[in-house]
Amino acid sequence: MIVLDINCFHLVFQPKNNDNDNFCHIQKWVTKEKYACFVYGGTKYKCELEKVTKYHKIINQLKNVGKFVEINTQMIDENARQLKIICPDIDFDDEHIVAILNISGCKLVCTKDIRAQEYIKRKDFYSDKKVPQIYSRVKHKNLLQKKYIVELKNRC
Repeated sequence: MIVLDINCFHLVFQPKNNDNDNFCHIQKWVTKEKYACFVYGGTKYKCELEKVTKYHKIINQLKNVGKFVEINTQMIDENARQLKIICPDIDFDDEHIVAILNISGCKLVCTKDIRAQEYIKRKDFYSDKKVPQIYSRVKHKNLLQKKYIVELKNRC
C-alpha cells in the first residue's frame, strides 16, 4: 500500500504529464499487485481530495475495486492533532500524511514535497518507530514491492 500525496496525483494519473514516466509505475503496481492499494483518510486529506475534481472518476473506480481504501478519519484526525502538539513547526503542514502513515501502518508514501519529507522521516512520529520509504522519482521504483503491503485490520 502507498499514501499518495495530493501533489502527486497529476504525476501518477495523468499519462501526458512530462513527469509521468517517473510515476506511472505506482499506478501499475497498485492495479496489478493483488493486495496493493492507495490509502487515505482524515478530514484534511479528504478536503484536499475534493479539490482534485479532475481525478474523481479514477478515484471512484479505484474505490469500487478496493484499490483506494479509506482509513478511519477520527483516528487520523486525532493522531494529526497529537503530531502538531509534538511538532508545532509552521513548515509541518502535512501532519495528516504522517498520521495516515502511522495509523494505517503503511510504510510507503509518494510525495515530491521536499519540506514534508523532512517530517515524514522523523522516527518519533511513528508508534512502531519505523520510518516510511519515500517514492519521489523513478529511481525509487524498487520500493514497489509486496513487503510494503500491510494488513489493514481495525483501521478502516
